[in-house]
Parts: sequence; structure tokens; C-alpha cells
Amino acid sequence: MSTMVHKEEIPQGLPFLGNAMLFLGLGILALSLTGTEWLPFNMPRSWYQNPTVWKLLALCMTGGGIAVLKQVSSSEMKNELRNRETHQSEDWMPEEHGQRFETLTVYTKKNCPLCEEASEILEDYAAYLPQAELIDIYSDPALVEKFGTCVPVVVIDGKIRFRGRINEVLLRRLIVASPAKVVSQKSCGCNNQGCGCKRPQTESESSGCGGNCRCA
Repeated sequence: MSTMVHKEEIPQGLPFLGNAMLFLGLGILALSLTGTEWLPFNMPRSWYQNPTVWKLLALCMTGGGIAVLKQVSSSEMKNELRNRETHQSEDWMPEEHGQRFETLTVYTKKNCPLCEEASEILEDYAAYLPQAELIDIYSDPALVEKFGTCVPVVVIDGKIRFRGRINEVLLRRLIVASPAKVVSQKSCGCNNQGCGCKRPQTESESSGCGGNCRCA
């Protein structure tokens, strides 16, 4: 079993590259329209011999700069939206605390942005879910045939709950509608199953933690 948490990061220098390509392309286009007589220096010989090539180069640089800046803007918007959703997830909690369900399986594959997004969402609600088991569909040809076009696929207690993308509203409803797991009778009553404290069998009997659970 394993977990994946990835954030979409913008490569350093990409915004500068986009701006440089855009302004350089627009500058060459402007010079081709206004002329270069007023410049204090001479343009390369090819500027006068092959003006069409320079115009095509300017158009390519301008288009490339716009494309790069559009990608940067899209990445920033996605990160901002994701941070906002994560903050909302941290603020949200059901009335009944504790883990729900017995098993959580996520069928995924490499280089899958939606799979990474699903892993991040499940991580946000880890307090109410069992540890996720991630299964790469390419580890079994039968899984590729079954889920190859709809990963990630989230299976909770043997039932498919989400395909392609996790809807957080539906996930919250599923958590609220499901009862929390009953705490083991061998514990002190906290949500941590491995704290080592024992639940008292009678009112006079003290718990293994002496009334001071280490998890409190």
C-alpha cells in the first residue's frame, strides 16, 4: 500500500521566458511595420534580405509566448483553487468523528493528473477513511481492459464509488451517512487504535493509561 501526493508546480523561469518571447516577438513585428531607420544600430543583413522570415519568426515567438503565459496562468489558477479546496476540507468535519469503512482501493496509473488529484483529496479526508491501497492498472492486463479509460477508480468496501474524478460533496455525504467504526474494547476510548491504553471494564477499574491517554 502506498500514497501519492503531488502538487502542480510551475518551473522556475517559465513566466520570464513567456514574457520575453511575447515582447521580443511583438518588438520585431513593430520594427517590421515602422522601419529601422531611427535605430542607433543596424539590424543583421538577413533583416533586409529576408524580411518575411523575420516576420514569421516574430509571429512564432509571439504565439509561443502567449501559450507559455497561458499555461502559467492556468497552473496558478489550479493551485489557488486546490489550496482553497484544501482549506475548506480542513474546516469541514462530520458530527461523528472516527474512521469509516474497512477498505479503500484506488486504481491508478502513472502520469495521470486526475489520479494525483484523487490521491490529494483522499489525503485531505484521511481521518475518516482507511489507508488507501493504490493499484497500478498496468500491473494486470485485466485491469487495463476494465479501467483503462476511466482511472482513477475509487473502490470503498468493495463498491465502486468514483470514476475519473472524486466529487468532494458526494464524498462528504458518504462519510456523514456512514457510521464510524466502533472503538476496540481493549482501548481507552480514543480514536487511535494503537495507543496501548485499555478500556476499563468497570467504573472502579482504571484504564491502562491511568486516565491520561497519550493520544489526548
